[in-house]
Amino acid sequence: GFYVALGTFGFSQPHMHIETMYRALHKRSIIETVASSLETVNPMALKDPEAQAMWRQKCLGSTVVTLYNNRVYRIKAVHFDKTPQDTFTMYQRDEKVVKTINFLQYYQAYYQREIVDSKQPLLEAYAEKQHEKVFLVPELCALTGFNDEMRKDKNLMNEAVKQTKVSPQERLTTILGLAEEMQRSCAPSQPTATAKLMQEWQMSFDTSPVEVDARQLETVQVNFGQKQFAVEEGNFQRWMRHGLQFPTHLENWLFIYPESDVAVLDIWLRSLRDISTVAFQMQMADPTRVVCTDQRADIVNVLNAKVTPQTQMVLLLTPHKDCKKVYQLFKQTACCHLPCVTQVVKSETIRKRQSIAAVLSRIVLQINAKFCGPLWHIDLAGSTTKPAFSAPTMTIGIDEFVNNEDEKYYGFAASLDTNCTEYFSNSGLLEKGKERQSMSVKLQEAVRDALLHFARRNDGCLPQHLVVYRGSLNPSDWVSVHATEVEAINKVLAAVKGVSAQGEDYAATLTFVGVAKRTAMRFFQPSSNEKSVRNPEWGTVVDDTKVGMRKIPSFYLINQAVGKGTAVPTQFVVLYDSANFSANALQNLTYRLAFLYFNYTGSIRVPAPLQYAKKIANLIGTAVRAEPHKRLLKTFFYL
Repeated sequence: GFYVALGTFGFSQPHMHIETMYRALHKRSIIETVASSLETVNPMALKDPEAQAMWRQKCLGSTVVTLYNNRVYRIKAVHFDKTPQDTFTMYQRDEKVVKTINFLQYYQAYYQREIVDSKQPLLEAYAEKQHEKVFLVPELCALTGFNDEMRKDKNLMNEAVKQTKVSPQERLTTILGLAEEMQRSCAPSQPTATAKLMQEWQMSFDTSPVEVDARQLETVQVNFGQKQFAVEEGNFQRWMRHGLQFPTHLENWLFIYPESDVAVLDIWLRSLRDISTVAFQMQMADPTRVVCTDQRADIVNVLNAKVTPQTQMVLLLTPHKDCKKVYQLFKQTACCHLPCVTQVVKSETIRKRQSIAAVLSRIVLQINAKFCGPLWHIDLAGSTTKPAFSAPTMTIGIDEFVNNEDEKYYGFAASLDTNCTEYFSNSGLLEKGKERQSMSVKLQEAVRDALLHFARRNDGCLPQHLVVYRGSLNPSDWVSVHATEVEAINKVLAAVKGVSAQGEDYAATLTFVGVAKRTAMRFFQPSSNEKSVRNPEWGTVVDDTKVGMRKIPSFYLINQAVGKGTAVPTQFVVLYDSANFSANALQNLTYRLAFLYFNYTGSIRVPAPLQYAKKIANLIGTAVRAEPHKRLLKTFFYL
């Protein structure tokens, strides 16, 4: 498919924005997909909470394709109180009358489709026009994208990658083909309404791609304490053999597993400990082993009986059966009632023979990350990032997550040290129907607590600069976010009474940056022979006014080296800046922060504080469903 939008970027003339889209289409209808995911519950038992949760999990926010006319929609809500037997009014153009019809009759009359299940719920999709409402029948729709079952099939995934991750040259060729087709359709010689409109407006259509200026930020050095190395292609996996900066030492930890895993347990645990010692210089003492076979019934009792204040971590091996419910019970207990860092590994993972060293390395790295290492650091202070970190600076990530129950949770993560490697994090539920006001209140509490933890960590010193990265924003949210969230943080800063190191009254600056991870903008860099195009290099920043925002500082950043497919930039929009950051300083700081996410040995698409906020909101919103225990707020328990 393709995406087309007409708009004015920066201070340039109106431009047509064209982007191609590739989706993997499921062969089964949505009803069949939901039914296959429910082991014991009828998908049409719509009053059952488990069935409702699965419908929401599969549908909310998903992109679907209608099987009768191949239209693409994104699902906004699942209506369990509506069925295909419901009626709606429609305007019949040929007869020029308004008539009432139900969905069963409509699809039979206009698409010759007979709906089998008349009691299925209806899906509400996002409409193109504000005054419209779009309802879809699940039986006549299919999901797009990859599910867990598909990802396990390597042959399928390899073939799918070839189809969906097209090269930059292929993508540009397709886009230019679409543009040329549009140009032909609106030529003066064509008897079309579009051609007539173009003549009346005295407009022409140019198919040449817009050229913009870009630059590549300087290479980043990753520091492991004793040694530092230049990051190559946005990744430093090869340097991990030199060990972590501060590896964790596990002396008191629990290992819970089902009886079915006993046969392979010893060799897997020995391999885990060997990897941790040899590759990461991490010491792992023998764990306290606990057999728990019926985990759904017994996991909470086992934790209550075995976890003590001295327990550093609990590692759980869980079989596939009931794994989601077990995961929820395990995380709820360990995050709220018996605060402890936890790690969950599926039983099928320990039986994998292929790439076992890579799997074990990821597990060890994640365990280390949860204890706030730090595992490595990047130099954030210097002329390229000034005024940030030339004085005490706090970086903050804020994000939102909507779960299957349509509940919205906020995520908050604030750095506490000069290297942005230690964090205070929190998450909680926002009041339904009053999300903006609730976010303002929660944010003031979170910023206040973060400032207190920062002062304790830094001998009473408070941050002079706060740099906030706010995720999940659309342009329509900017005004309301400025009025609630920016003002909420400023109120907290104004209320803080203190004295700076220079003896002046405390007055911190605030820089608030909106982050749009999903953007249809694509950039192509000419190859050396200029006969083809390739992806821009990692660390490429584009702030040309031809593609920027009017009157609002903004830039695009490509953090990662992309081997397959086309690079997707991240857009950053500065909504508030009392520190008067230069564009270069903010761009360099944003780029460097992308290397400080300890769950990945390289750069990610967004700054680390925002990714941490996203992760804690996701865990609390999906599994825990309550605010985490205070003892865990200075760990990365949510990774």
